[in-house]
Amino acid sequence: MDIQYLNTDLVIESKSDLSKIVQEFGDEVIVLYHGEMRGYQHASFEIELANAGADEVINSFCALVENLPQDVREIWDRCSRVLDVGYESGTSPHNFRSEIRATTIQRLAAIGASIVITIYSLSDKP
Repeated sequence: MDIQYLNTDLVIESKSDLSKIVQEFGDEVIVLYHGEMRGYQHASFEIELANAGADEVINSFCALVENLPQDVREIWDRCSRVLDVGYESGTSPHNFRSEIRATTIQRLAAIGASIVITIYSLSDKP
């Protein structure tokens, strides 16, 4: 099984209602979850881009946030914000590289988001 990039999820959490962010993102995202969890409001999103890597997906999320109206951006600025980049481990190739460019990291810093890398182990498939 090959090592591969799976997708990047955006996960936000706040004491405030996140409905306006969910509405503004609209059809540009897949809403994985939106609701209360442990006394906080949570929302998680994916973006489906065919054959895109982590850098492209992260830039798409940045563009969505950069285009939020000011009142919704203020809600965003009060959230915890994490982009979770997911990979599936494998036995080949010997190494796997997935670049996140400096300009992308600058955009992430400007929107106040962190990056988490999640590596999923090989499943126990026969």
